[in-house]
Amino acid sequence: MIARRQPARHAHRILIGLIAAAMLPIGCGGPPSGHPAIGQTVGSLPIVSIREPSKNPPTLAGKVTLLNFWGTWCPPCRRELPGMARIAGRLADEPGFQLIAISCGAGGPDEIDEIRDTTKAFLAEQRLALDPWADPDGMTRMIFSEAFGFSAYPTTYLIGPDRRIRAVWTGFRGRDEAEMAAAVVEALKTLTGSAAPAAAVAR
Repeated sequence: MIARRQPARHAHRILIGLIAAAMLPIGCGGPPSGHPAIGQTVGSLPIVSIREPSKNPPTLAGKVTLLNFWGTWCPPCRRELPGMARIAGRLADEPGFQLIAISCGAGGPDEIDEIRDTTKAFLAEQRLALDPWADPDGMTRMIFSEAFGFSAYPTTYLIGPDRRIRAVWTGFRGRDEAEMAAAVVEALKTLTGSAAPAAAVAR
């Protein structure tokens, strides 16, 4: 693990380059606003690691989080996920950022073995380096449906280090990767500019 004081600035430079490149053919814009979930606080996530079943669910406090609901069966999700993987890859050394990609079934309770097999196969086929999660009992989706307006795949929530939702993207558009990257950069600025100790940021 690299020293905590150096990755944020380096990651911001790389991400800004990504944003500029992504915006050239499509124009620019900010993250979607006006969603009823924005400003609400997210609690714990009852999810399960697909690769390491004994791994504890991720915590949100002190981190900037992109939380994505997707499925291998969903064509827009399959188109969107590589862009999210690019953002996460450029921030791999940033302890204050995490991507939580929750692989979901097409309907009803998820069969964890099936989700595990199809997710691993898809990520290997696409050569995507992600740490995927599952919601086998549907509890996380139920919480987000009732409290945060989750209703379609893919849906992505940007959650700040205070656990409050800062932006929501529903569906897939070509410009979403650039918007998400820009919003993550802004959220990380507030994190690195705070007086919180580095150890708290890395939790």
